[in-house]
Amino acid sequence: MKSEYKSLPFRNNVALIVFKDTKFLLVNLVDWDEEWWKFPQGGIDDGEDVVAAGKREFREEIGTNKIKILGQSQYTNKYDWPDEVIERKGRQFRGQWQRFLVVEFLGTDADIKIDTAEVRKYKWVARKEIVQFSKDSQHMLFQNYNGSIPKILQEFSL
Repeated sequence: MKSEYKSLPFRNNVALIVFKDTKFLLVNLVDWDEEWWKFPQGGIDDGEDVVAAGKREFREEIGTNKIKILGQSQYTNKYDWPDEVIERKGRQFRGQWQRFLVVEFLGTDADIKIDTAEVRKYKWVARKEIVQFSKDSQHMLFQNYNGSIPKILQEFSL
């Protein structure tokens, strides 16, 4: 990281670990490689609480509010972005400080209306795929979650 970026603040972020039955929801962003997946997530606005931000981000990305928030994890994740991401995002933040919400999806796929300006596609994956990805430090889904996801799945008995 360039030295001038080290004094930048971290962006407040909320990631939503969304499940329905035994599957978990992942999204692929339009400006990402087609093989890179993540949980729905986004920034927390100034003065906004984590739950409100999570509900807003889910509605913006996934197009529905048919969710039940089970709780906020005790685990958080703070990480730096690569210099090119810092520059692309206007040199406002050096990285993100993530909070995690565990969310049950109450709708059906017919309720999902992704924001195609931001999200290219979505998919549902099994828990074993999530855990396997978490062991692959090179996989985009987990390289920035720093091992938090398996702990959160255990925390919420998922």
